Amino acid sequence: MRFDPGKAWPYPVLRPTSCGDDYPQAEFEVEIDIQRVKGSTAIELSAEFQLSDRSLLQLVKQCKARFALLVKASKTHYRQMLESNQPHIKHSFTAGELSGRVEFAPFLICTEALRGFQAGGWHADFAGRSFDIPAGAVLATDEPKDYWVDTADEAPLGSIFGHKSRAELPDGRWELELGEDHVWIVMSNANAAQYERARKRANNRAEGQYLMNGLYLPALLAVLQEVDQHPEQYQDCRWFASLDQRLESVGCQTLGPEGSNRWVDAQKVLDAPFPRMPIIAEAETDES
Repeated sequence: MRFDPGKAWPYPVLRPTSCGDDYPQAEFEVEIDIQRVKGSTAIELSAEFQLSDRSLLQLVKQCKARFALLVKASKTHYRQMLESNQPHIKHSFTAGELSGRVEFAPFLICTEALRGFQAGGWHADFAGRSFDIPAGAVLATDEPKDYWVDTADEAPLGSIFGHKSRAELPDGRWELELGEDHVWIVMSNANAAQYERARKRANNRAEGQYLMNGLYLPALLAVLQEVDQHPEQYQDCRWFASLDQRLESVGCQTLGPEGSNRWVDAQKVLDAPFPRMPIIAEAETDES
């Protein structure tokens, strides 16, 4: 029952308007809330369904249809269909059942065969027609919702950044790629090798603050500004929660609203790295 926006059904199905207009005036949507137990992948799921077509609602009332949520986690090989006669589903998942990217696919399914079914909300093209629909068939579907289930929001902020090289990138320039798992800092092959040597040499030394100011500070600023403009595009990324939590912990506006002074916020998130550069710290010592 995987969602396919181009799927052709042998009978009318209520879908998002971008995928079809079998029910032009009706809606079927689900709101999902995930609460994870701190330090664990155990989660509490709450799903609220919204269905507006009267004929389909009548099927639910008659126990001929149910709300359903298909839960799939490829990393743990988990797959389960949760069903309810009410427009809400609550379920507890123990630690280890779900991990990594998890898909929640909402459906309305018929629980018994429907003979000569008709719905008042169908498109005019179906006027006067009726359909035999087998038990277990899909009557309505919404686009799946993807969530990351792990402890990434408790990881150090530095874990959101990753590094990789790109042969065609010219020396002296780096770029950002906002991926699902990491924010990638991309360099030329030569610069990536130089960076790796410098990082190892500066590990746990004051010189590491040059990397913090010259690379991570502008990279973080760029990420904050980009995500503020398009939060819905990145909110399911694994690093989003970690960054959001760090902003909140230092008293900054969380991700989303535009207009925040992200240049100041980036410095707060990185614990004001500028004064810790050796050349600045030594100059202050010389004056005293």
